[in-house]
Amino acid sequence: MLKYLFISILCIAPLAHADIYKYVDEHGNVTFSNIPMRNAQRILAEPGALIPAPRSRGNSAPKERSPQTATPGNFPRVDAATQKSRDSNRQLILNEELASEQKNLAEARRLLAEAESSRSAEEKASPQKYVEKMGRIRNNMTLHEKNITALQSEISRLR
Repeated sequence: MLKYLFISILCIAPLAHADIYKYVDEHGNVTFSNIPMRNAQRILAEPGALIPAPRSRGNSAPKERSPQTATPGNFPRVDAATQKSRDSNRQLILNEELASEQKNLAEARRLLAEAESSRSAEEKASPQKYVEKMGRIRNNMTLHEKNITALQSEISRLR
């Protein structure tokens, strides 16, 4: 059974494609996907730039590579113009994601302020629901803050 699963995965792998689509829903949430959707914008398409996955070396542990290890001669190379295009696409995607996360964080903070201002009425009506609602809002804020930190870190490595 496992053998057939492995063989089917190997057969499907070459079908991978490099198209990336950006979709913004009615709430302003941005989704990047390799699956085309209605009203999605294609932002990256490089059908000739497919790079095969590295071969598996069985169950052996990965070897430590020294900094002096040379790149193998048959390693796929990308010309400077293609790499620059990929880097600029990546920069654009990360900046758009950062702006979206900042907008979502601002919205979450607004919701928290509204919930805190209507605290007494909601809390008296149903204390458990109020606590759950506040927890969801705070978790959402924390998620957006972590995403912003990660995106800023990634963007700083590009420069």
